[in-house]
Amino acid sequence: MVQTQPSPPISPFVEPWQASPRTKAITAVVTAVVVVLCATTYAVQRIWLTPEAAVEGYFGALADRDAAKAASYIKDSSSATSEIVGAEQYVPPTDLKIGELEDEKAAQVSFRIGENTISGEIPLHRKDELTLGLFRGWAIDGGLPSIQITTAAASVDVQVNGKPLPDESRESRLLQVFPGRYVVSVADNPLLESAPVTIDAGFDDQDATLDPKIKASAQSAVDAQVKDYLKGCLTDATKPDSNCPFSSEATQQVWKIDTFPTIQLSLDDSGSVMVETTASGTATVTGTGYGGSPITDNSTFRVSGPVIVDQGKLVFQPES
Repeated sequence: MVQTQPSPPISPFVEPWQASPRTKAITAVVTAVVVVLCATTYAVQRIWLTPEAAVEGYFGALADRDAAKAASYIKDSSSATSEIVGAEQYVPPTDLKIGELEDEKAAQVSFRIGENTISGEIPLHRKDELTLGLFRGWAIDGGLPSIQITTAAASVDVQVNGKPLPDESRESRLLQVFPGRYVVSVADNPLLESAPVTIDAGFDDQDATLDPKIKASAQSAVDAQVKDYLKGCLTDATKPDSNCPFSSEATQQVWKIDTFPTIQLSLDDSGSVMVETTASGTATVTGTGYGGSPITDNSTFRVSGPVIVDQGKLVFQPES
């Protein structure tokens, strides 16, 4: 006869749940993952995505002459000055020092541009967009300096660091820039030249005033054009619609230039380069007068008119 063991008495109380070894292992792994994620999030937010990191990244981009990357750190900024910042003449700021943070809304900084030390405040703000869908970084809240370029010659093109101004700045000649050193000058042309102006842009807006001078080579080139124009008038002066400085009512005119006028180039109040006569020229005409009588007349004359640059060449435009 087989003997059976009696069943243990049933407890009226609910037995506590006992986790299996597998469940304990899974729980430990999940807990460890959560702890690592929390630590990683804290590290990313507190170490890599800090206001200081944004400022350092911004100045690092300038050191690399990377305007597009620098613009990515600034609210509502553009990389329109990429060529200017990328030029060899651009001197980026160095020796960045970040001081006190004012409630994480502004950073006190100092840096050097060449031999000059510049200090100021960089406004900051939290980015609206998330990085990797989890982290909210920092950005610089605008505040870029600008350079206002002025020149006595309104028609002359200007350049910065050897590069033309961006399209949006060509008419106003107001250029918003990143911190750094810039060289402003008259663009190369056959008519005008100017000593370059160096600007160290930090926090304040600055003016760059150019003082264009007429090139000596332009004077000789325009002298030759004026003489060619007057030589053409030896035949054109006989025409009723000629734009020549001498004329006659005689028929069968034959003109001869006895002396050419002496001219000089000057900048007028409007900024245009003008031809001025400092000593009049003389011309003689022979022909037939009233009643068929032969005549000989002498006249003095002057020339004037603007000189422009057209497709890289000087052009004298005589005034009637």
